[in-house]
Formats: sequence, structure tokens, C-alpha cells
Amino acid sequence: MSGLIIQAAFQSDISMTDGTIVYLPEGHHSISATVGGKPKRVDVQIDERIAASFAEDLGKRFESNVRPFAGFDHKQGPASFIPKEFRYESGVGLVLDVEWTEAGRKAIEGKDYSYFSPTFLLSDNGVPSGLPPRGEIGSLVNDPAFEEIPRIAASHTEPIMDINHLVELGLVEASESPETALETAKAALATLRESALNAETIEAASVEASNDYTSLKDKFMALEEENAALKKQLSSKASASAEHAIEEAIKAGRIAPQDEDAKAFWLNSILADEKAVKVLASLPGKDALSGNTILAGRTEDVPQLTGLARVEAAIRAQSQS
Repeated sequence: MSGLIIQAAFQSDISMTDGTIVYLPEGHHSISATVGGKPKRVDVQIDERIAASFAEDLGKRFESNVRPFAGFDHKQGPASFIPKEFRYESGVGLVLDVEWTEAGRKAIEGKDYSYFSPTFLLSDNGVPSGLPPRGEIGSLVNDPAFEEIPRIAASHTEPIMDINHLVELGLVEASESPETALETAKAALATLRESALNAETIEAASVEASNDYTSLKDKFMALEEENAALKKQLSSKASASAEHAIEEAIKAGRIAPQDEDAKAFWLNSILADEKAVKVLASLPGKDALSGNTILAGRTEDVPQLTGLARVEAAIRAQSQS
């Protein structure tokens, strides 16, 4: 019977609350099934070896243009549910997560149907080998073939969670219900991730601001150094210019070579105000240090002035002119 399509029902209640059905119960079973459209007694052996082939076949069916589905009484018509995922549960068998259609939900809630009949391929050794490549993967029926199948309860698909480790991590309170603990923990983790992301953003901004500050500080210090060098250069030039003006004044006889007080005075004056050069240049030279001057038609001796007295006289003359 290699590759023959088998249709056989379970004797188990179907619950709408779980969203899970026993597709093939674990163990060795002798069942009344439909083989090639005819009733026949067959033996099947179901263990965890079959999980991979059924999962692979369901994946292929999802990739095709026609979605996999379950029907009613193995006949053409509306779908009772859409399969979602196969998995194997030790002690239970091959179970299937399903999404009930409106027709399937009403059929179960209204007790119009009580059992599920899988459609699968059976190999020569009696081990189910997977799903048929097309058509329904099973149907809701009222004629069971598998007998004494345990009902799939929430404990089979979602074991009661031990929340102690979640409490220790601070993700949930000790009073949290095990049924809601996982969602609470997920929400807490999401909040932690968001906080961590915000902290990283703030830290990155702080590092960037620190780097900007360091860069600006370095630029400011470089400008200060350039400014200091420029000031020093200008000061040196100003000093050289002032000293040159004093040397010229000495040559012209406006400042006595030995008059250190006058030299210091004019040096400070020129450094403080460039206009002092003009004042210094207006002082009488050595030609005017001796001789006569004509005042109101008469000749008088010009007194010799030296040092600061001569400077003061020059300043007065400059202001009167």
C-alpha cells in the first residue's frame, strides 16, 4: 500500500478553544479506513519519525497556488479549517495547529460534527509518510476510526509555565498568573529594549557633543596661539618702528643721545599712540638749538632747552599751531 491515500476519523472531542487537533494519535492502531475510496481495515504505526515529512509536505502545500484546507465528510464544499503548523508531542502524537473557518466553528459549536478524519499517505510498513500533494488534508466527520484518543487540552499545547525565573529577572510580579506571565514578560522586555535604545541614543549624542566640544576647544586654543604670535609680531614691529623714530630724532638733534628719560618717554608715547611720531618730528632740530630768532622786528637769543623741558615746549608749540 505504498503511497496510498488513507482517510480515517478519530473518536475524540474537538475543542474550539485550543486551536489544536490530534492529527494522528501516537502508537499502533488497527483502524477502519477508506483506502482508494473503499472501506478497509489497516494497521498504522505512529511515532515521532513522521513529524518531519508532514511538516515538509505542509510547507510545500503552502507554496502552491491553492492553500491547504480541511473540509466536511471528505466531500467538495466549504473548508472547516486552515492548517497552520504540525508538531509532534510525546505521549499524544502528531498534532496540528489550525485556524477554524466560520463554517467549521459553527459546525463544532452547534455539535453538527464531533470528529476529525485525517487524509494522509501510508507506506508499506504501515507508517504514515506525509500529506497528499493536492486536495483536502482531512475532514470533520461523525464516524470515528481511531478509538480512545485523549482530548488535546491546553496542557498539551501550552504547558503551565514556571514563572519563577521570570520573577527573579524582574519581568513579572510573583502574583502574576502563569497564563498571562509570558505576555507580561514580553511587554517588560520591549520596554527595556526601548529604554536601552534611548540610553544608547543619549550616550551617542553626549559622545558627539563631547567630541564637538573638544574639537572647538582645540580650534580656540590654536586661534589663541596664533593671536598671541600675531600680537608678539605686531609688538615687535611697533617697538622697532618706535626705536627707529627715536634714532632719527637723535640724528636730527631733537633728542640728546645721552637723554635716557626723553628716549623712554618717546618710546612709551609712540607705542601708546602712533601720532606721537609726528609730535616728535615737529621738535626743533640741532639747527634750532642755538642762534637768534626774530620776534616783532627784534633779534633775541633763543634759550637752549634740553630734556623734558624741550619736549613740553614742543608739545605747547604743536597745540598752538
